[in-house]
Amino acid sequence: MTSSGISIKGVEVVYGVGGSQPVTALKDIDLDIADGEFVSLVGPSGCGKSTLLKVVSDLMGPTRGSVTIGDTSPSQMRKDGRLGLVFQQANLMPWLTISKNIDLLRSLVSGRGGTVSPNGATVDELIDLVGLSGFGDKFAHQLSGGMQQRAALARALALDPAVLLMDEPFAALDEITRDRMAFELMRIWQRYRKTVLFVTHSLGEAVLLSDRVVLMSARPGRIHKVFDIDLPRPRTPETRLDERYHRLVMELNRELYAVMT
Repeated sequence: MTSSGISIKGVEVVYGVGGSQPVTALKDIDLDIADGEFVSLVGPSGCGKSTLLKVVSDLMGPTRGSVTIGDTSPSQMRKDGRLGLVFQQANLMPWLTISKNIDLLRSLVSGRGGTVSPNGATVDELIDLVGLSGFGDKFAHQLSGGMQQRAALARALALDPAVLLMDEPFAALDEITRDRMAFELMRIWQRYRKTVLFVTHSLGEAVLLSDRVVLMSARPGRIHKVFDIDLPRPRTPETRLDERYHRLVMELNRELYAVMT
């Protein structure tokens, strides 16, 4: 099986290159993410977390440096439908049913000559996987925010991607729904072991979900410190009662305060 590990080498992003006041968003980013690893990015607002995710997802190019996924480029991975993207807003097409929204990317990738994985689940299987059984024929406006995000996750999984890139996917949800979605994501990751790069502002969420948490400094964003999360899996609501969980969240809080002062 081809590796889906992510290698980020010397990445720098400068906005407004050639202008009178260019802004350096990212500086000297070096990060290796192993195949099947779950890594979260945290840090102050404006530190470049989402920018780094855009570079990895080929939504923008770096000013300097490189990103490879396995032995290929993010652009080729995107073309082949091997990158699954989930954002803060579900961005479902309002005129399509949930089933058709989930199948949309599969149709688009096939239509432009990309490779659709033969291991991909059917739409009905994906609907069941994310807990939306019975809602395939509904439209986005008929679903709650949490259900829409479930549909967006199913859509991202429709091509059986090697890598999931997630930019604050639960930020717009209420606390209870956000909590449920976190455990749903862990359940799905435990089953398929996709490589995941996850952006969040919640330190507790990052610790609960991740194998490692990467703390970035204020702009220009650099990697300040990487935390190994030594909590046993599978993780449950009781994980939050573990002394190690609280210790890790406190350490992250201290380091975050340090990079903000």
